[in-house]
Amino acid sequence: MPAIEGQRWSCHSCGNCCRTLVGHLTYAERLRLDEQKWSEKLGVSAYVRSGRGWALNKHSDGACVFLDPQNRCRIHSEYGEAAKPLACRIFPFSVRPTQHGWQASLRFDCPSVTSSKGEPIAQHRRWLGQLVAELDERGEARNEAILFQRGIVAADEEVEALMARLVKWVDDPKRALSERLAGAARLTATLDKAKLRNIRGSRFIELLDLLMASLPAECRLAAPAPSPRQRAMLRQYAFAHAEHVSLADLQSLRARWSNRWRQLHSARVFLRGEGQAPALPGFEGVPSFEAIENVMPAPENAQAIDDLLRRYLVARLEGRSVFGGGFYGWPVFRGLAACWLSVAAAGWLARYAAAASGRSVLNFEDIACALGVVDRAATRLPALGTLAERTRVGYLLEDDGVARLISACPFTVRHDHQ
Repeated sequence: MPAIEGQRWSCHSCGNCCRTLVGHLTYAERLRLDEQKWSEKLGVSAYVRSGRGWALNKHSDGACVFLDPQNRCRIHSEYGEAAKPLACRIFPFSVRPTQHGWQASLRFDCPSVTSSKGEPIAQHRRWLGQLVAELDERGEARNEAILFQRGIVAADEEVEALMARLVKWVDDPKRALSERLAGAARLTATLDKAKLRNIRGSRFIELLDLLMASLPAECRLAAPAPSPRQRAMLRQYAFAHAEHVSLADLQSLRARWSNRWRQLHSARVFLRGEGQAPALPGFEGVPSFEAIENVMPAPENAQAIDDLLRRYLVARLEGRSVFGGGFYGWPVFRGLAACWLSVAAAGWLARYAAAASGRSVLNFEDIACALGVVDRAATRLPALGTLAERTRVGYLLEDDGVARLISACPFTVRHDHQ
């Protein structure tokens, strides 16, 4: 379980996951739905084809066919929670097998997670363990090789040392969020360039401690404004995270091709950054790029916003969803850079949300919405794991690009000026 100070969660029946996510089904789960005669009760098919698998059916508005008017699951109401598909029960946690056991991570596309409402997540450990025992892969460990760089496999103790120091760094509320992010980005860029082949084990940890000791001074160095090309690449990175594959897209080859052509057109528009921005899933309204760029940081709720972003970063690091099997098989430093860039993308998308609502100042809701969109895609959208995206991240690691983009998208006035 990820250890995230102050993080709470309980289901509050908002129905968000039942409207936005695709509920994939196993063969046994389909048989159970058939035995319960749900297609007859609902008047529509309980499940449908989804690519090569099957998923819970949805209405035309995206809502699951089992979602009732009170945002409760009909399966849960009639047969109890244990009768629901595992994909539904386990949300907002996700798990994957590793050579050391099951690694859990937490999803920030759940409003109760972003708001930290409910019980401390540590209290869900036993419940989550019971769900893990039901997985088809139970008992199967993955012996994955985690790379620092091409051809350089990271040892467990080296990864643990790096993660422990980064968690401590981003989890420090005494330092401005802008400093924490800039420092993490610059440390990552330095390690990505370092020739580590002969700097291993205790020598790597010594290097790490030397770099960490210099971070407080280095992170206070003002980052120059991003170049036009860096800004353009951030817009495209934000757009890539905002894309969403619906059940309708998975079912129809024609819909997938149509969606692909729309994505290519929209990607070119985001690259130019002029005129009206394309519509994005999950956002109401369509703003202009000029309006987006003119949105100011949030003047209020700085502590709550900083805490939200701190929890998100710690969750990604503690949940190991930033490299290796947790992030498309990417090497450690490129995956970490993608994580820091996802925060900059959330800053840009939060401005999109504000401008789409006709406002020129960010608020907590804009940032929570944008962070949910980014996290929904971060480890679950195959396009983000492609060579093209890895190349983009590598380019932005150069010339202090990641730190420059983070500084250009401040969330709060405190972020900008503390």
